[in-house]
Parts: sequence; C-alpha cells; structure tokens
Amino acid sequence: MTRQERRLVIAGTMLIGVSYGLARFAYGLFLPSMRDDVGLSSAAAGIIASGAYVGYCVAIVTSALLVERLGARRMAVAAALIAAGGMAVVAVSTSAIWLAGGVLFAGLSTGLASPPMAQAVSSAVPVDRQGRANTVINAGTSLGVAVSGPVAFLATGQWRIAYAVFAVAALLNALLLLISVPRANAGGDRRRDVRQQVHGGALQRPRALVLIAAATGMGMASAAFWTFSSDVILTQGHLDQGVANVTWIVIGMAGLAGAAAGDLIDRLGLNVVHRGTLAMLALSLWLLVLSPSNLPMVFVSAGLFGAAYIMLTGVYLVWGVRLYADRPAIGLGLPFLMIAIGQVIGSPLAGYLIGSAGYTVCFVVFAVIALATVLAGYHSDRQGSGTEPSQNVSPRMDMARPPSPPIPRFYMPAMPPLWLIEKIGRRLGGWLGARTDRR
Repeated sequence: MTRQERRLVIAGTMLIGVSYGLARFAYGLFLPSMRDDVGLSSAAAGIIASGAYVGYCVAIVTSALLVERLGARRMAVAAALIAAGGMAVVAVSTSAIWLAGGVLFAGLSTGLASPPMAQAVSSAVPVDRQGRANTVINAGTSLGVAVSGPVAFLATGQWRIAYAVFAVAALLNALLLLISVPRANAGGDRRRDVRQQVHGGALQRPRALVLIAAATGMGMASAAFWTFSSDVILTQGHLDQGVANVTWIVIGMAGLAGAAAGDLIDRLGLNVVHRGTLAMLALSLWLLVLSPSNLPMVFVSAGLFGAAYIMLTGVYLVWGVRLYADRPAIGLGLPFLMIAIGQVIGSPLAGYLIGSAGYTVCFVVFAVIALATVLAGYHSDRQGSGTEPSQNVSPRMDMARPPSPPIPRFYMPAMPPLWLIEKIGRRLGGWLGARTDRR
C-alpha cells in the first residue's frame, strides 16, 4: 500500500474503534458506576440501550444515502465529531437525562461511520487492494472492544475521566480523517458511469435477496452469544463476573483476525470463507454450552466467536460492495442493517427458548441456524447475474467483478438493546410456558 492508502486505513480503523468500541459499547462496561453516580434506574438504562440501537439503524441508512451527496470526508469527520461531542456530554453529565442524551448522541456515530469509509476506500484504493483495506478497517470494532475492556478494569469508578479521554481520542481521529480521507471521490465518477451503464444506479440488484437472507441469518445466529453468553458463564458455569469481562476482551482480540478476511477471500473464494466461518460460529455456540464451567473451553468458544463474527462482517461487506460497486456506501449499509435486524429477531427468540427449554437447547438451535445460513451462497457476475460490463470498457475500468471490493465497517453490528430484548424474550417465554401449563 502507498503511504496515503495506509493513512486512510489507519484513520478508518480508528474511526470504527472509537465509534463502536468507545462511543457505543463502553456504555455497558461503565454502566454500574454510572447508575450509582447519576441515579440511573434499570428501566432507564434499558431504554437508553434500546434508543441507541434504534438510532444506529436510522443513522446507518441516513449515512449510506447522504455520503453520496456530501462526500466521504465530511461524513467521516462528522461521525468522529458526533462521537466526541456525545462522549464529552457523558463525561460532564450530572443527571440521568444528560447522560442519556450523551450516550444516544455518541451512539449515532456507529451508524454514520462505516458508509463513508466504504466510499473512501472505493475511490482511493485500487480494486486489487480494496478487500484487504476494508477488512482491516472492519476489524477496528474488535480493536475498540479489546481496548475498552482493560480501560473498564483500570478506570473502575472513574468513568467520567475515561469518557473525557475517549472524547479527546475522537477529536484527534477527526483531525486524522480530515487529512486522510480524499476530498472528492477520485475516480469515483468514472466507476459510477461504468456501473450505471449496467444498473442505472438502482437499488434493486440480481441476487440481492440472497445477501439479505445470509446477513439476516448470521445476525440471528450471533444474537444468542451476544445477548446470553455472560448469562451462561455466570449461571451455568458458576464463574464470576471477572471471567465474563475477560471473555469479552478475548472476543475483541480474536476479532482482529477478521482483518484477514479480504486476503482469505482472494485466496479461497468468498463462498469458502463464508461457509467456513459460519461453521466456526456454530462451533462457538455449541462449545459454550458443552462445558460452561471449563475455563479453557469458554475462552476457546469466545475466541472462535470473535474471529468468526468479524470475519463474517467482512465477508458480507465484500459481498455487498461487489453487488453495489457503483454505490459502495449502499453495499456496506444493506448487509449490516440486515445483520442488526437479524439480531433483533434472534435475541427475543433466544430468550424464549431459554425460558422454555434451557440454555443448551437454545444455543444448539442457534448453531443450527448458523449452519443453515451456508445455503445462501454468493454468485459472481460471471455466474449469470447479467451484469457483465460492455466490451468497450477498458480493463482498468472493468469494475463489474472487483476481486475484493470495499468493506468498511460499522458495527459490531449492532449489538442489539440487550437489556430490553432479553427481558422481552424471558417474559414471552414465561407467558407461553404458563399458558402451556394451564392446558
């Protein structure tokens, strides 16, 4: 990579780490101290988490559409500034209302961050290096999560100082983005012209439903682990909260392996990587409930899950941007939105299964969902999607089959509003169970 490309990748990775790992996920890690200091009730904490999730979904759609009008640089810098502003409000908040406002505002940055980075990589990095660049950026989520875990240990009870430091980091990231993200989409107009000869810039694409099904299935399968893995560790494994915290760090560190997704796709093909990592995801779910009191087994499960999850987000980003090579921000936004929707569906379902049949049955069912998702396979343009470029397009401008298109990142996807979804799922399970007993 050239110096300019490396700088763009570093800035993008930092943006994903700041927005996901700090602006969003740190809320859950520091929540106990926050509740004590500002008098935040459990119900209010859940509403804030749910609101942040809804805000994420709205922001990701908004960003994917606005980046095409405002440009990648403006949207990326705006995401970093919003993260900084929100975290600064959190740092100085003295009431539940101000705290909620800060958390919700900072959380918007997760939805705003990834589409502009996808657009920037598409315009500034040659096609043969886009897969690697975007999967590295995608792994920024894991970097942020891995960093926020130790910070939570070190800053116990000092969440205001931690958030002030996070806000400064976001401001520095905004400056780096300002000098690293291209002012205009150099080459983007040529690529858009080529693609519009084929698609006319439309949102409807051949085989888009297959991508939607795959991303939704993965989101559903991952929901059980994101929402209830700590429950399994504490209630089934009879381990302490410290183990659950370390498990979270292991997930983040292992997720850094997801940066290799682009290279693996180039070597093995998208379908092989997709199916292999879905099998890893299924194995992680099964291992956790196989022996939840076995510490090495728990950490292996967490490592497999973290690596598989981030790898799969990279796969869907490559897939989406190949499908929407003329509109990379849309190509990134669509699969990540569907991952989040899958998690919204999966978390209450997991809660119901746990309430009615237990943790083991729940995690085995979700492992089966992960395995069933392998049926949704990627088909390249060459395999008959009807999107071959016209013969008068030069090889350099042939963007119809990019080896490994752009892939930024915006989400661990979207961890859903865990508190609210878990509560809904458990209550639904209890209600259905009571009705069954009456019969």
